Amino acid sequence: MNLTKHSKNNLLKSLAWCDVTKEYAEPIFNYLVHGYHPGSFWNSVFANDFMNAIGRSHPANSIPELKKAVTWIVNDMPTEAYGSYDKVDAWLKLSSEARRSRLEKARLIYTEQDEIIMILKDEPTTEPMLF
Repeated sequence: MNLTKHSKNNLLKSLAWCDVTKEYAEPIFNYLVHGYHPGSFWNSVFANDFMNAIGRSHPANSIPELKKAVTWIVNDMPTEAYGSYDKVDAWLKLSSEARRSRLEKARLIYTEQDEIIMILKDEPTTEPMLF
């Protein structure tokens, strides 16, 4: 899915609101937007399997940072994208258009029409373009 800087920034701002670091925001973004497999750690987190998530976690990961990401997941991530391994697998199988529709519905990205209007108005984006 191709997003304008406006939609990309909108999603990243929502992650920044929960103080999710770039190292955590990037795999979440890639999973939601591009449908990339998130890796064993994030797959377990999204599936709500924290025993496996902690067991698969990189030593640099910390519980306080994970808590920030989980806060965002519970409050902002589309419910179709997390909660069980079946939901994670189903999200990965969605078409780009289906993922976009769900992200628009969750108000994490703008509709294509809104993006066009923002581009035509030459509206600036504000922080936090993290990547």
